[in-house]
Amino acid sequence: MTQEFRHKRFDKGHVIPQSFLEEFRTKAPSTRRYLLNSLTLFACISPEQQHQALNDLIQSELVSLAEKTQNYLYDRIHTVLQYFGIDETGESKRIAEYYYRYYLLTGTIPENLTTEYLTHLLNFIIGIEVMKILFAMSFIEQQRFFEIQGRYAIQVMIFYRYIKPIRDKLIQEKLITRDVTGSYYYTKTNLSEDKLLDYIFEVFKLEKIETLGELAKDLQFDREYIYQPPHADERDVPVF
Repeated sequence: MTQEFRHKRFDKGHVIPQSFLEEFRTKAPSTRRYLLNSLTLFACISPEQQHQALNDLIQSELVSLAEKTQNYLYDRIHTVLQYFGIDETGESKRIAEYYYRYYLLTGTIPENLTTEYLTHLLNFIIGIEVMKILFAMSFIEQQRFFEIQGRYAIQVMIFYRYIKPIRDKLIQEKLITRDVTGSYYYTKTNLSEDKLLDYIFEVFKLEKIETLGELAKDLQFDREYIYQPPHADERDVPVF
């Protein structure tokens, strides 16, 4: 065997990163053989089966991460969301699903669960939950929500960065139909959980979701006022 064998073989396809090869060589012989056998089996199955196998492995790893951080995330999520009248987030399955959604947007699985990573994930989860609340509100309820925010700058940001794009999406999907009487202003949508998430990820980038999650703890939320019947407040003048 020549000295150039490893270079000719490893560099031929330009597929395996050098960093992986270097890490691979540091493993114990039994681990290297296990990996080689696994890769050989993986190469023998169809592309569809390869995709499914990778997806299963990714989800298994994310479920493991969710179980490790369930208490950490649940305590912090619950503290914020109970203020909004939500008391359902924090189950192991739901947190695992959010890990998976976050992975789909970022394309990364953390080697170490750092405080920074968990903070981003926490803001991501809370941001989505608050957006789900906004999507479920009628336009008049959305208006009451942004009007009770303390500072004008916060009101403007909430309306133009979050509520207006949500309204535009609902109108675009014909879930809210404009009419001359203005009754659409009081109409509520009834969307499934999956459809809600689809709309959220279609309308909002990751940064905006996390920003809303970070802001949520400082938002005002008066449930009794927001969800009172239409025309119960003389300030109920439609804002377009």
